[in-house]
Amino acid sequence: MFVYTEPMNTNEHISYDVVLLPTYAEALSYRKRVAAEAGPRALFGVTVATFPAWVADLWELFGDGRVIASPLEVEALSASLCSKDPAVADCARVVTACLQSAGIPAFDKACARAKRGEDCGVTFAQARVLRLCADVRDALRDTGRVLAGEALKILPDAMPSRPLRMLVECSSPLSAQQRAFLEACPLISYKVRMAPGGGGIRRALEGVLVRFAFPSGRYAEPATLRDILCAEGREGALVACKEPLFLFEKLAPALAEAGLSCAVRAGVPFAQTDFGRAMLSLRRFLVSEAWRSGDLADYLLSPFSGFSVEGAYSIDAQVRGNRLIDRESITASLREKSRLFEAMEDIATERDADILLGELEDAVRSMVKRSEAWRREQLAAMASLRDVASAARLADLDMEGVVDLLAHSSVDASRSLDVGDDGRSRGNDLAAFPADVVFADYRHAMSFPSASCDIAVACDLTSAAFPASDSDDAATTLLAKLGIFPDDDALSRMRRSFTALLAAPRKTFLVVRCLNDENADSTYPAAVLEEFIDCYREDPSATDDIKNPFMLPACLQEGIVERGEETLVENAVMAGGDLPCEMVELPVPGEVSASKRPLVVLPRVVAGQVVDEPCLSPSQIESYLECPYKWFAQRRLRLEGLDEGFGPLQMGDFAHSALKSFYTHFQEEVAPKVTRETIDSARAIMRDVLDRHESHQYDLKPSDNRLVPTTELERRDVDSLKRKLLDYLDYEAELLPTFHPAYLEYNVAEGATAEYAGHLLVGTADRIDVDDGGHAVVLDYKASVSPEHELAVREEGRLGKVQTLIYAQVARRMLGLNPVGALYVCYGKRCAVTGAYDATVLESPHLPSMRHDKCEFAPRDGESFADLLDRTEEAIARGVERMLSGDVRPEPSSPHACTWCPVLSCAERRA
Repeated sequence: MFVYTEPMNTNEHISYDVVLLPTYAEALSYRKRVAAEAGPRALFGVTVATFPAWVADLWELFGDGRVIASPLEVEALSASLCSKDPAVADCARVVTACLQSAGIPAFDKACARAKRGEDCGVTFAQARVLRLCADVRDALRDTGRVLAGEALKILPDAMPSRPLRMLVECSSPLSAQQRAFLEACPLISYKVRMAPGGGGIRRALEGVLVRFAFPSGRYAEPATLRDILCAEGREGALVACKEPLFLFEKLAPALAEAGLSCAVRAGVPFAQTDFGRAMLSLRRFLVSEAWRSGDLADYLLSPFSGFSVEGAYSIDAQVRGNRLIDRESITASLREKSRLFEAMEDIATERDADILLGELEDAVRSMVKRSEAWRREQLAAMASLRDVASAARLADLDMEGVVDLLAHSSVDASRSLDVGDDGRSRGNDLAAFPADVVFADYRHAMSFPSASCDIAVACDLTSAAFPASDSDDAATTLLAKLGIFPDDDALSRMRRSFTALLAAPRKTFLVVRCLNDENADSTYPAAVLEEFIDCYREDPSATDDIKNPFMLPACLQEGIVERGEETLVENAVMAGGDLPCEMVELPVPGEVSASKRPLVVLPRVVAGQVVDEPCLSPSQIESYLECPYKWFAQRRLRLEGLDEGFGPLQMGDFAHSALKSFYTHFQEEVAPKVTRETIDSARAIMRDVLDRHESHQYDLKPSDNRLVPTTELERRDVDSLKRKLLDYLDYEAELLPTFHPAYLEYNVAEGATAEYAGHLLVGTADRIDVDDGGHAVVLDYKASVSPEHELAVREEGRLGKVQTLIYAQVARRMLGLNPVGALYVCYGKRCAVTGAYDATVLESPHLPSMRHDKCEFAPRDGESFADLLDRTEEAIARGVERMLSGDVRPEPSSPHACTWCPVLSCAERRA
């Protein structure tokens, strides 16, 4: 199993009075090691801690009574002071970063001068930041707190003079304040042991084999690691990478199945924990000016809502299906149904509601079906929220400030997966539960001792993941002007991390570098990797020896492992050997099995009775003829969202209803048809109708396709629609002046059984106009028209938009009329009419804004308009038989048919 404690010379270490280690975990491990090797009394009188913890103890004993402020408290006070001035509202992070230099004379002097309004040798904006730094220090003093740098400056004069022998183990250089503190205490004799590697990279230790693996991309990386770790990780493997939790979740189940236990040391942002995601989603829903149902759904589906998955989906459907539902009614309903929601609501909106976290913590502990690691992670997230809320109270920040602080909070997500485990973690205490394979980032990997594992794996060593230099920001630029420079740099940090990792294995050091990134662009090795490779080259300044895809000299090319991304399935499931394969025939799109074909067209309910015989509508037939697959997806499978709509469907229903109501009132009060002489009366009636219809929408149900705007932009859309309908009256006055509307919203199945193409027909014709000679014109209202609506001249095999032709045939049979036109009337921005008409009866001037060459039916060889209707019915009958036989194969009649099709992956798609 993996060894976590560092081999050390116990006698050497216990000869010091104080031993300072980089992390608390290393200090704890050190105490356990010494107690095991030299006995429990070996450390009597010896202080073992981290540098900050040791200073905090000294300050508690010898300080001036104040408390050393935590970084979170400093950040909260910085945010509070910055929020009071819009000019510096976004400077909180800069102020917090600059305050890390507190205690350095140059910084303290500059802050004091800026506070007095004196010249500091910086820009006006930078001087304002320095004044803010001084204000934060004053605010800390008022709350009984002191910055750590200031405490280090004060302590040498406050401590009693007595000799101390001190050993300081560093993973990074001491800060300027720490160095000044040690130099100001002449009786402290100290030895600083810096982690090696900062000055440059060396070869691997004697006896350690250096190997390289090159997956072609990220999809191939986990499978590459699995094969190597299963073969070589039995006596301990350490995997250092940029995102350890990602690799752990990818690899741990497969490794456990192969008999290898796994552990990960990692942190996640607060917002990526289930608790953090639930709290922030709920807060967005509760306080955002324009709330989103998606945020509510995210919360309801979390473990902290108190609802089952089915209950969450049910509430989501109710909310999304009602555009007029308000946030207050939703929250009131949720409070009644879930006590957990009540607590979460307060926690998400009130800074001081963190007292309720105890109830949630109890709820988490009772979720025994969840893994131990999950419970620990959520409890850690709640502890993080409690700490942030406490700091916010100190700084008088509101809840929005708490959320801003949480955006930078990290939560421990360390966990382990043992062999044969069912996925439940054994907890976060990795020292108590060692593993065969440990995943960690490079900072955590530094804490693992030399020769502690068989194989160490270095991943993600690319120039993009680990740039060679730090990026300058506002804080470093300001401090540089004061002569204060960073104690460390990116290249030195990476060199030390790489050197520590290089010393960890006993047998093999493996470098895994993806040759391509997520965008399929070539990657390049990080600076430390280039330095390491140069150690094995005779002439690092030459280039001939590394002119190969791997950029390696010949001596490092032995045992290279490669894996491509073309074996997609094998990479995804990380199969150790050949996967069992079975050849299956590719399903034919749109093919329905014989047993299911009768279900393609379902029975309808007509006049309250279920009609078993196929009963079709003109719109259904038209949609099928456009493309059977599109019809099946839209009308049979109903691939549509849950949200109540505000779009063409709702606007179309509003317009149709308004136009019917208009003509009903107009004919009762004025005349059978709008003319130039009656246009003023028509406009007055239309205005009244539109206003009444608009107010009536709020009395309708969502299933009625009501048109209810909820935003200013949508209200403008409704006003625009009303203007178009009002303006349409001018066009109506010129359209078919010798006809008048005789049937409005004519229901073809009302009072008798309508048949078409050999089957029953249902549907409603928008309008049928007649003249004194018994001629009829069927009109269908449209917001827009296209060439598909031009019906007189059609390509072979293309029927186009046939609804009006179907209704015209029905009017001929059911009403005994003589149809001479089947038209589509556009009431949109540009009014127009299209379709098909009998040129021997209708005059072209009576059909303004029409492309007559595409719509005029000129009878030849004794033909009549009725013959056009008959030929159309015969062609439609063939299509209906295909529909009833269950044939829904994709066959778009034109590119236009694919425009609004929901099946984006269709092989026949033309749009």
